[in-house]
Amino acid sequence: MKIRENNKKMDAGKIEAPETEEEIAETTEEKLCKDLDIARKQLDEEKDRYLRLNAEFDNLRKRTLKEREEFIKYSNEKLIQEFIDVFESLERGIENARKTDNKDKLIEGMELVYKQFKVVLERNGLVPIKALGEKFDHSKHEAMMQTLTDDDEEDIILEEFAKGYMLNGKILRYSKVRVSKKMGSEKESDIETENEVK
Repeated sequence: MKIRENNKKMDAGKIEAPETEEEIAETTEEKLCKDLDIARKQLDEEKDRYLRLNAEFDNLRKRTLKEREEFIKYSNEKLIQEFIDVFESLERGIENARKTDNKDKLIEGMELVYKQFKVVLERNGLVPIKALGEKFDHSKHEAMMQTLTDDDEEDIILEEFAKGYMLNGKILRYSKVRVSKKMGSEKESDIETENEVK
């Protein structure tokens, strides 16, 4: 009786025999195949996502280049429209100058065109740089000559050879000027009256 009970107990708590090497290899192979399939699906999804993103980026790049080209092409449109009136006024002035001998009328017409031109430039941010009588400022002026003098303070602009301009606060062209130097401020062998600055 005891033997039967022990057999029943053994049957109830029956321990399975360990799998054979073939069964273990088969189970591992199945698991690896499943993992490989999952990895392939993920790779395909990522590849598809990459291709879509690459296409979107390429489209964005092309669109940006096109917009940039359009911007550059038409960036001066407003300014050109304003200059059309000035251009036509100048054209009419030339026609009228050919028909008349009156020099005063010609000068008056040229002054009107000059004023139109100046208004358009100022409206678009062009400002002349003040120079004559001002203190020399290397960030706005370019000294072309120096003059030794006792009459003026040092580094005062005595003459403007070419007007300088700023566009919306940025220097477009420096004023070319002649600047005063005090007598005795430098050796006379280093500087001569009205000679070019090095």
